[in-house]
Amino acid sequence: MVMTTLLLAGVAAAADHPDFSGTFKLDLKSSDSLDEMLKAQGASWLERKLAGSTVVTQTVRHRGDTLEIQAKSSLRTSKDTIRIGAGWEERETEMGRGRARTDWDADGRTLVTRVEVKPKKGDPAAFTIRRSLADDGQTTVQALELRTKDGKAYKARRILRRVPEKK
Repeated sequence: MVMTTLLLAGVAAAADHPDFSGTFKLDLKSSDSLDEMLKAQGASWLERKLAGSTVVTQTVRHRGDTLEIQAKSSLRTSKDTIRIGAGWEERETEMGRGRARTDWDADGRTLVTRVEVKPKKGDPAAFTIRRSLADDGQTTVQALELRTKDGKAYKARRILRRVPEKK
């Protein structure tokens, strides 16, 4: 009986979390510039300019404790699988080799991904992405924070708008 109650409580808790599934397109005008954050990571002028002008479309499949994210732009396509609550996992990131973990924030509405990375360029850094939904699920807000070895913090927000499904 106690086990059944605990299992049902776990199902109810999972149902209380938002579903990030859908296709979302980056709204460059509503988003903050990543220039200073990228500069702190050692990105070249060209890399920073491309990042600041490239529209990305993310397709997200959220099933239970897994997010599958496909990001497409005119420059490239990438895929990532995020396991929620799985603890630290070794990762190869765009910045370099590191480890990451994703958990629900205390509010149960925000997904927090923490990445510790040893970049290909520059010093080790800690990167945090806080994902939440706004506008009744029509907008994904990504609050980004980069903390460098010297303690400096760089912050930016990325706004992604839901793309209507094709029928």
